[in-house]
Amino acid sequence: MKLGAGLLVFGLAAPASAQLAATARGGPIALRVGDAALAVSVDADTVRGDGFALRRDGARLTGTVRGGNLDLRWRRGLVTGRVGVEDVHLELSRMASEQGLQVDGELASWGTALVLSPLGITGSVGGCDYSMTVAGGQYTGWRTCQESNGGEPLDVTLSLPEQVQDLDDAEQAVLVALVLSEKGIAPTPPRATPGPGRTLEGPGAPAPGR
Repeated sequence: MKLGAGLLVFGLAAPASAQLAATARGGPIALRVGDAALAVSVDADTVRGDGFALRRDGARLTGTVRGGNLDLRWRRGLVTGRVGVEDVHLELSRMASEQGLQVDGELASWGTALVLSPLGITGSVGGCDYSMTVAGGQYTGWRTCQESNGGEPLDVTLSLPEQVQDLDDAEQAVLVALVLSEKGIAPTPPRATPGPGRTLEGPGAPAPGR
């Protein structure tokens, strides 16, 4: 094992541990961003709901997300595969001094740097930054996307059922990263800035003298 920068690189054969807070006794993984909502159920061998149709098979996840194929596998702290036509390469590290996981790399062409812990979730995935703490029985906070990808900060909540804690560290990290990415609730594109003689609703009034 290798220790550095407060992180411990680990093999994924280790037993599951509470790297995330279970914020609900049962039900789906539930994400809400502003007025948009997503619910994804996890059972013994599938992950289903709101565009997710995945099969769990040991250290592998296959199926479709939002109509695109997904094939991910993990071994010894490394997640590789594809989401749609985009590559996935994520490195997972367990925090050395406290519970939590660091997730770094690329998920479907987006740079990813997340910290997942029982106290909060922070970092970036899918072109958006998250800052959440556990309060009121769920993760709650803000999501702010890149200006080209929405821009405006929105309130966000995430509820994780107890069965998520039964998954190994890698599968916990993969599912949460997917749900928080644009494959979960995609950012709303920014409204276009009106040009001369136009409004956001359409052409403006004719210029004087026309």
